[in-house]
Parts: sequence; C-alpha cells; structure tokens
Amino acid sequence: MGIKDLSIRNKACCLKLIWLKFFQAGSVWVAWFREEILQGSVSNLWITKPSQRYSWQVNKILKLSGELFPCIKIRVENGATCRFWTDNWCPLGCIRSLLRSATLGIPNNTTLASLYYNGRWLLPPARSEAQVNLQVFMTTITLTQDEDYYEWEIDGKTSNRYSTGQVYNKLREEGPTVPWHESVWNKRGIPKQSFMTWLIVLDRCPTRDRLLRWGLQTDPSCLLCNSAPECRNYLYFDCSYAWQIWLPLAQRCGLLPQRSWSQVLIQMQALSSRSPLGMLTLLCWQSCMYWIWSERNSRFHRQVYRSPDSINRLIDRQMRDKILSFQSSNPIISSRLMQRWLT
Repeated sequence: MGIKDLSIRNKACCLKLIWLKFFQAGSVWVAWFREEILQGSVSNLWITKPSQRYSWQVNKILKLSGELFPCIKIRVENGATCRFWTDNWCPLGCIRSLLRSATLGIPNNTTLASLYYNGRWLLPPARSEAQVNLQVFMTTITLTQDEDYYEWEIDGKTSNRYSTGQVYNKLREEGPTVPWHESVWNKRGIPKQSFMTWLIVLDRCPTRDRLLRWGLQTDPSCLLCNSAPECRNYLYFDCSYAWQIWLPLAQRCGLLPQRSWSQVLIQMQALSSRSPLGMLTLLCWQSCMYWIWSERNSRFHRQVYRSPDSINRLIDRQMRDKILSFQSSNPIISSRLMQRWLT
C-alpha cells in the first residue's frame, strides 16, 4: 500500500457519500444541490461540469461523478426518469460516448419513455455498427408501469448496499503490487505503528535530508547519534542509537540482525504474518520503528531525551500487553508468542 492507496481509500469513502445522499436517502442540502446545481434532475450529475461559481464541496462531487458513473445503474421500468443520452442504463455504456457525434435527431434531455410508442422504439434507421448494437439491445426492453430505480453494480454484481472495500479494490485494480505489503499491513498489528511503518517504508517521514531538499534550513546531523547526516536509511539502523535498540530485539525474535535498511526490509518480507514467530517479529519490528521515530521527534520538538535501554523497556511492556490482548480470541497463539518473547 502506498500514498496513492490512501487517496483511493478517501475517494471510495467520498463515492459512498454521493451514493447514499443522491441515490438513497436525500437531505435538505441534496434537495438544494439537485435544484440549483443539477437543474432539477439527478441525471445531470453526469454532465454538469465544475465551475468557479461553485463551492469546493460541490466541485469535488462533480469531479468524482465520472468515476461513480460505471457503478450506478438505472434500471429501466417506465423510462420516465431515464435519460437516453447520459444515464447508465445500457450495457454498452453511456450512449453519448457510444455514438460520439451522432445525434439521431434526439434532444439532449430525452427520456426513454418519450422514445417508446405502442410497443415500438422511435429511432431512425441505424447508420453504424454501434447504432445497430444499440437498437438490438433496445428491442429486449419493454417498459412497465413501475418507476425507474438505481442499483449499485461492480463487475456485473448488483446490490442495494455500498461496500467501501469493494470500491477500493476496484479503483486500485491497476495499481502495482508491492512486496512489503504483508510486512506492513497485518491484521494483528497496532494500527498507528503499521501506519508509521508504512510512511517509513515509503520514505515519507520528514527526516532532515528531506527537510533540506524542501529548502528548509536545518542541521543535517542525525538527532539520535549526531554522527552522520540524517536520512531514513541511516536512521534504520546504521545509527548507533537505533542499533542498540534493534540488535537485542532482533536477537530476541531469533533473527540475525542486519544494519542495512534494504537487508532488514528483505528479512521482514520473508516472514509470514500467519506464523507465530513471523507475527512476533513483525510486531517487534514495527514497534521498534515507531519508537525510534518517536524518540527522534521528542528530541527535535521538545528536547526530551531517553536512553536506548528505556526505549527497549517501553517496547517490551508494549509487546507483552499486545500478546496478552490475543488471549480472548486465540489463547494458543497468545501462549506461544509469550513463551517465545520471554525466552
């Protein structure tokens, strides 16, 4: 998971809000949005463009509408609210995009109901393969007396409920996979420590080398040992202070400790978060990463200093508490982890 994944997660949550507000339960604000921005029809959500006249929130919704369109299907019943050109009612996609420059003599706001008369569709003769395919599909539709309605659809599966997880996976399908995913994001990890480890792996933390690249004036020396310029690769674990923390912890987990950042990351990637020893080591590694960065920040912002031994004692207490927290859900795993940690 990377920075892009976080933005995708945020986007999936925003799409959920649009779905719930505009296509499920409305609100006073949605009623205003529909009348003032969409000119009375939610179908205009797909064609209304952002404008400097609108607020940031309104423009955000309009910008995301294109990504929501493939997932919002309007199911045709009486065709009274379904727009021929712009609603997502046909498996061939948006008809405006399908037929491109062809207008067929049909106005922009035409509904399907207005094109249906005495059981027949009032369409001009087809002049392209796309028009033929469209007319073939339309012969399978018979309008009823019921109202049109919206459904959520992903990969051909429809639902009346929105799944943020499904949408997230759909949005990130084309994203590259990373070998360290399971090392950082495992279900038994401490969330804030997993998040911090993720930032460190991506080299997104404001180490002094990054501050200097941003044009900020600062002493380049490592805040923990003052022996070399501070950067992510030096901090983990070439720094003598950080090494005094990682060395005994790695040995405690039965790991041959490495000082090179790339080598340590390779070691973590080789572990299985499903095995007791792998789980223990990953928890310990993430705790170490977190508290080293915490100590660095304490010195930078508050001039508060702690020894490597005090950090190790803190990590030991946290590891014991975390292992004990597994007792209710999996007492066997909890017992094995504690035996290993205390050995």
